Amino acid sequence: MADLLVSAVVETVLGILRSAGLQEVGAIWALKNELESLESIFCTIQLVLQDAEIKQRKSQALQNWLWKLKQATYDAENILDRLATEDFRRRAGSERGMQHKLSSFLSKRNPLLFRLKIVNEVRNIRGNLDAIAKERLDFHLGESVVENRFGESLESRLTSSLVNELEIYGRAEEKEMIMEKMLDSMREQDDLSVYAIWGMGGLGKTTLAQMIYSDERMEMHFELRIWVCVSDDFSIQRLAKAILESIDGEVCNISELDPLQRLLQERLRGKKFLLVLDDVWNENHELWDRMREVLRCGSKGSVLIITTRIEKVAFMMATIGVHQIGYLSEDDSWSLFRQRAFKTGDGKENFVAIGNAIVKKCGGVPLAIKALGSLMQFKSHESEWLAIKESEIWQLSDDENGILPALRLSYYNLGPQMRQCFGYCCIFPKDYVMKEKQLIQLWMANGFVDLYLTGRMIFKELVWRSFLQDVKRNYRGEVTCKMHDLMHDLAVFVMGCETYILEHDKVMNIPKTVRHLYFNLRYSSMIRDKKIKALKCSIGGSLRSLIVASVVDISSLITKQQYLRALDQQHYEAIEHLPNLVYKLEHLRYLVMSCKNFKRLPESLTHLHNLQTLKLMNSFRLLELPKGACHQIDQLKELNLGGSLSIKGLENVRNAEDAKRANLMTKNNLTSLSLLWTNNTEKNSMKHYEEVLHGLQPHHNLESICIKSYKGSKFPNWMSTVAFNNLMKVTLEDCRRCEHLPPLAKLPSLTYLKLDRMDSIKCLNAEFHGHGECLFPTLKTLIILDMPNLEGWKTTNSVESFSCLEDLEITRCPKLSHLPVLPSLRSLNICSSSETLLGSLPFLTSLKSLWLSDFSELAVFPEGLLQNNTALEELRINSLSSVTTLSDVLDNLSALKNLYLHHCSHLEFLPEGLKNLSSLERLELLDCDSLMSFPAAILEDLSSLKVLNFYGCKKLKPFLGPMKRATILQDLELIGLREMEHLPESMQLFTSLRRLTIVDCEGLCSLPDSLGCLESLSSLEIRVCKNLNSLPDGFRCLRRLVVRGCPQLKKRYNNPKGVDWQKISHVPNTSIG
Repeated sequence: MADLLVSAVVETVLGILRSAGLQEVGAIWALKNELESLESIFCTIQLVLQDAEIKQRKSQALQNWLWKLKQATYDAENILDRLATEDFRRRAGSERGMQHKLSSFLSKRNPLLFRLKIVNEVRNIRGNLDAIAKERLDFHLGESVVENRFGESLESRLTSSLVNELEIYGRAEEKEMIMEKMLDSMREQDDLSVYAIWGMGGLGKTTLAQMIYSDERMEMHFELRIWVCVSDDFSIQRLAKAILESIDGEVCNISELDPLQRLLQERLRGKKFLLVLDDVWNENHELWDRMREVLRCGSKGSVLIITTRIEKVAFMMATIGVHQIGYLSEDDSWSLFRQRAFKTGDGKENFVAIGNAIVKKCGGVPLAIKALGSLMQFKSHESEWLAIKESEIWQLSDDENGILPALRLSYYNLGPQMRQCFGYCCIFPKDYVMKEKQLIQLWMANGFVDLYLTGRMIFKELVWRSFLQDVKRNYRGEVTCKMHDLMHDLAVFVMGCETYILEHDKVMNIPKTVRHLYFNLRYSSMIRDKKIKALKCSIGGSLRSLIVASVVDISSLITKQQYLRALDQQHYEAIEHLPNLVYKLEHLRYLVMSCKNFKRLPESLTHLHNLQTLKLMNSFRLLELPKGACHQIDQLKELNLGGSLSIKGLENVRNAEDAKRANLMTKNNLTSLSLLWTNNTEKNSMKHYEEVLHGLQPHHNLESICIKSYKGSKFPNWMSTVAFNNLMKVTLEDCRRCEHLPPLAKLPSLTYLKLDRMDSIKCLNAEFHGHGECLFPTLKTLIILDMPNLEGWKTTNSVESFSCLEDLEITRCPKLSHLPVLPSLRSLNICSSSETLLGSLPFLTSLKSLWLSDFSELAVFPEGLLQNNTALEELRINSLSSVTTLSDVLDNLSALKNLYLHHCSHLEFLPEGLKNLSSLERLELLDCDSLMSFPAAILEDLSSLKVLNFYGCKKLKPFLGPMKRATILQDLELIGLREMEHLPESMQLFTSLRRLTIVDCEGLCSLPDSLGCLESLSSLEIRVCKNLNSLPDGFRCLRRLVVRGCPQLKKRYNNPKGVDWQKISHVPNTSIG
């Protein structure tokens, strides 16, 4: 039974009815009474909807009534949307004058004829809804107000789209057991090893596979690691493409099976790989045998991990073992629930007792526990906890539509708006990678949310509650996510026949009333055309979203889809112009097309008055925009812009009035704004620049603003207003004439501030800070770059300032002499600035990371420079070309974990204080040309050192002298040590060494025999060591050996002619060349 969620749709329609524009057009067209009557009916219905939506689960009659009401509400929304669009046309036409009015009267869309038609339609829908509203009395429904808001704590709790998923409970033992089995099989089996993990949905099969896949031991053992989501499409063609795309990092455009298989085998041949096939459903043994043959070209030790819900599939595919994943123990279940439900990790005693009972009902299923734990964080009263514990939904069978009761409970506790947004996500297939921005734009296009900001809040909430998961940021910086299969099943269940996915192997059984359609047909063009014709006959005219993921022309399909709001056809590249039908879709708000062959966009594109999102993909040949598109800034005024907006060439804006007509102040969906003038252009007066920027005041919903190359002497007053409650990021760049910074200190959400090339600024003082009890209360990152005249930074001791500042970067500020007290500062980077700034370091006692760079004049560090910085964990000293000694800099840094000394060309020796760094885990020396020795005995004192790197230290001869105790060093790189002739026999004490890399050491003649006896060593890489003529015998545990640019070694160890090849033939992964 679908969740007939009508309240959210009614709320949307009421919003339209109450809009000023619609009320105005109602008065002009004598529709005022009809629209007021319609609003009254919806308000009456709205009062009973909450009760009706709860009781529908037990009453078919009530569900039928809700279904009828929902269809009528959609019809009303369509009519009102047309009316609002016509009003927009009317206002736009009035601005274009009498000629437009005359052509409009003579055109097919005569406003008088339209008025008569629309008046009749409004009256009809009002009558229909009136009759439906009266039927509510038959069900004796209680009246209440539907709450459609978020919990009060949402904004404070969710400050990022990325949720920490690192806390995983109860799987460590299973992970180690599986890895041990895999590593054993690599030594014993010549054929491809296959390990299967199976169990019911929601137990964490994918999470367990990810833990194994990401383990550093896997990275060490395998040349290639590949992850593919399979789901129910076990097509060899699709899998081959997916594996190739994972290996190559780019889209594979080969479509024929034979060349795909050959290319895949070419990529895998001779390489040891780990391949994970996640969520396999295929039970066809023949199909699996064919796929396995394709994969059998890797080197010995290659492993395939599969996850599946089906026991038969696991045993059919596995060769080295099958693991049935278990339920979480009671302790682990409670730990996971507690982490989500209680902000501090501990709850009130009565809540803990109820919580334990709820956890037991979840049956050890992690997905259910996380979803309910997230839900309970919003429940602050004991009665609310008891209501969840005693809900009748627990009595429903898990097998009914495959939906876990715990997930249903979590869903029904969402607000109507959030439920609507969640349900819509099932328009995409299982395992589909959804983009946050795309989802929000589609939600807006369908009227689920009106503000982009609201969409982002809902996205964050759905992630927090585990309705969306696997949140990542891709290489473009876009936030992506997926839905767990069980959540996808839940979304399909609640959407009923409103959403449909048609894929190539699916029987076409599309309901007439489908509103959101996704299809992906991989057939020949002839079969595709037949499918499109059948599809056209199958569906009515109710589509609102159409997403096409295959190369197919859908022009004929959209002929009768007049209410379409979202259209995505980016994969069809054959068209040379936008189909004329597109311009008739007056409700369209979201349009994505491939314009690979487009040279120009037609004027008719500007007729899509409701369009919010336009994405033209692959626009390589596009030369011309419509004349009606934005060429002047005042043409932005009617656009409902959302997300990010960048306006360049602002020196071309004629005057302040033109700037104001851009109407940025009303664009409440904008989250990011960049205002850019062209550098080195002096075509206007200073006053002109100031007036234009004053006229470009944005809406206070803005989250990020960048102003670049502005040539005024002051910033406008609107930049100092505290109304910008959401503003988190401010960048002021190349504003060289500005003598004063805007007072930003009162902005309550500001977390990031960058000041770059502000040449006229001399002091950061009260004008910048403002006045009050707490200044910059949330600022975490401050970057100050290239400010040659900045001399002072003053704060008032009596006022709390920069209390949250954690990261500070100061670069090329030669006159700045001191820093204020910054109580929370964690990271400081000072580059190419005054040496006197170093005098502030003793007062910055909370520092965890310090980077000092390019102090060319500094010869000696001040005495006791870092004596108070005992919390320092990372120190980088870079390009201090005159420094010969670090004196006592390292004496009091017992917490230091990482030390980097780069380009200190006159540094002759390392200080005694180095041996006091008992917490040091990583030491890196780069281009310290005067450094000659690194005694082996130092390693005895550095008891925590795991990584040691020497790069380009030309005179250095490391590890001289005796060494008595073993070191825990795991990773050693020796690169560009030209005078190093040999490594000492004391390397036998490097008993934890896993990885050794030696590159460009031309003096190196031999390696110690003890190196071959190190059982921990798994990777050895030697490059460009021309005088090295042999390797030690042994290397029993070595897994990876790479030799490049070493002619003598290549001759001796190359396969199969090398005289000593047999000495290394046991190493699984070798590359000699």
